[in-house]
Amino acid sequence: MIARLSLFILAGSLAMTKSGLHGESVYQGRINDPEAVYFTPENYAITADGKTDVSAELQKAINQIKNEKNFGILFIPSGRYRISKTIYVPPAIRLIGYGEERPLICLAPNSPGFQAPVESDKGQANYMFWFTGGGVEGDRPRDAGAGTFYSAIANIDLQIEKGNPYAVALRTHFAQHCYVENVRIDIGDGKAGLFDVGNEMDNVAFYGGDYGIYTTKTSPSWPMMMLDTYFEGQRKAAIYTQEGGLTILRLHARDVPTVIEIKTNYSDRIFMEECRFENIDSPAIIISNEKNAANQISLRNIDCCQVPVLVHYRRSGAQTPGAGALYRVVNYTHGVHIDSLTAAPVVDARADVQPLQSLPDFPRRDIPALPPTKEWVNLVELGAIGDGVTDNTRIFQEAIAKHAAIYIPQGWYVVSEPLKLKPETCLIGLHPIATQIMLLESTPAFSGFGAPQPLLETPIGGANIVTGIGLNTGAFNYRAVACKWMAGEKSLLNDVKFVGGHGSMQRGPRRRNWQRPGISSPNEPVYDRWHDRAWDNQYWSLWITQGGGIIKNIWSASSYATSGLFISNTSTPGRIYAMSVEHHIRNEVRMKNVANWRVYALQLEEEYTEGPDCQPIELQDCRQMVFANLYLFRTIRLKTPYPHSIRTWNCRDVEMLNVHNYSQIKYTTDVPLYDVNLDR
Repeated sequence: MIARLSLFILAGSLAMTKSGLHGESVYQGRINDPEAVYFTPENYAITADGKTDVSAELQKAINQIKNEKNFGILFIPSGRYRISKTIYVPPAIRLIGYGEERPLICLAPNSPGFQAPVESDKGQANYMFWFTGGGVEGDRPRDAGAGTFYSAIANIDLQIEKGNPYAVALRTHFAQHCYVENVRIDIGDGKAGLFDVGNEMDNVAFYGGDYGIYTTKTSPSWPMMMLDTYFEGQRKAAIYTQEGGLTILRLHARDVPTVIEIKTNYSDRIFMEECRFENIDSPAIIISNEKNAANQISLRNIDCCQVPVLVHYRRSGAQTPGAGALYRVVNYTHGVHIDSLTAAPVVDARADVQPLQSLPDFPRRDIPALPPTKEWVNLVELGAIGDGVTDNTRIFQEAIAKHAAIYIPQGWYVVSEPLKLKPETCLIGLHPIATQIMLLESTPAFSGFGAPQPLLETPIGGANIVTGIGLNTGAFNYRAVACKWMAGEKSLLNDVKFVGGHGSMQRGPRRRNWQRPGISSPNEPVYDRWHDRAWDNQYWSLWITQGGGIIKNIWSASSYATSGLFISNTSTPGRIYAMSVEHHIRNEVRMKNVANWRVYALQLEEEYTEGPDCQPIELQDCRQMVFANLYLFRTIRLKTPYPHSIRTWNCRDVEMLNVHNYSQIKYTTDVPLYDVNLDR
């Protein structure tokens, strides 16, 4: 029976200290990738001294990748680069800095167009970098949206110089597998560091500006994951949000008037944990629409120094005060509370605030660091060919046997046998649609009937890192599991795309005019009345068993798998940071006999073709788990309701915070959660 299952739910439907923030370059050496483009004086008419305006050449380099390859990486070496106008970044293009120091890109003083509000623009500003939903030279740029995937900026610092009061460094309204990581933004007299959040942000620092971030809801209306962020010296607020859906861990804000302000007359879903607020003159959190069922504000373990007022309620003027000069917010929740499956919902604000004698150490970053680039062994230099045809099994197996850190350049690498990693193996890619490990259809080792056969497998207790790679099991490989993850608490699975169906892209400037195959495949599906003949014939895409660790920025949307995520028989601590599981026939997520997991910013979506009868989440014999900012969504095209989003058996000590169970039409789910034992 359920001993404790609590919900904090929508009715009806952080960073290190300043000195500890990782400011060093993550990629200290040049990364050899034959498919990448390098922004160097040898390739473009530029200098990296901060004197020459490189705007035109930088846009040229980005457009070259989009026109010639459709997706890919622009590597930018250390140096100082000056721009004077907006740089547009189309979908699936990644800007990655490298060298002993991060490259610094500066907006020149008094750049034209950055001195006054742009009345026709949603953000009322101009931008240094605008990630778009399309457009190369000759096309009118449009904003990124729910279909903008794989875009990123990483290991590059940005600076707005004087005379640009309406400049914003980044506009990032993108979706899955997009991110801003390892970036310092010096806003100065500019407006903000970033407008419109999207998907995931990690290790980003904001200095100055009216705001560090100001945002509306994400383009797909899903949660936003923010890890290890730092805010200092903003003039109005660190973050100004309108339905941003922010999931925040290890944020450090100091010397700002307000940490988070929710826009007047708007509700929001905000979760914060392991954060620090210092020297906050005005209320740390400003809530609008108090006691509205749509508000879900949850704070856990927030250390405060010189923060007189924790929360201000805009409509009533009421406040939740602090507890002296030093205190910890052990727990604060505002919104609808359902304390058990038999309890009536209550709209309330609850606070557990306790004085401190001294300020504790800031929580340590839990994301394992990549090995230094000088230790990477390049798979292409070992003979691998990523042409989508050549069998690279032997090269992979020999590399795994001999080397700990293996870099996989962009390419689609075919294998025909399982790849079993050693305990220390790191597989490193930098673009999960451009770098894929894949099976051809009906590969014998993965075909026929029998037990699950993993394409990629980690050992029990391993310290593995797998990042920036797509895993493609095709359509007709009946025994395939894309990844069997048994690695330990210190492992990392990051930026991995489980390829199949939604989010697939073609290489090259245009879609190849291939003859439609006789059997279905992820790149060339064969439909029968809009139902792919190959759907739902494989095992799970990601199977975590006896393992744990950090599972971060994952998109599992292969309709050929029976479930996008299956976790079984593990008490190894695990954390999920930003995961999108969508478009399956039977189940999106299943968990059986799982304990000690915390799940942040998990988003589920059912589509009308694949998922009218799909059960989003099933939990069986699970315990000691937390779900925070859990979004359960059925698309506008569905024509039938569904009874429940979460189904449980024999679970206890499961806590769900900021549950958003919704649809854009009348055909939604009847109840968020149904427990089999209680039949309610």
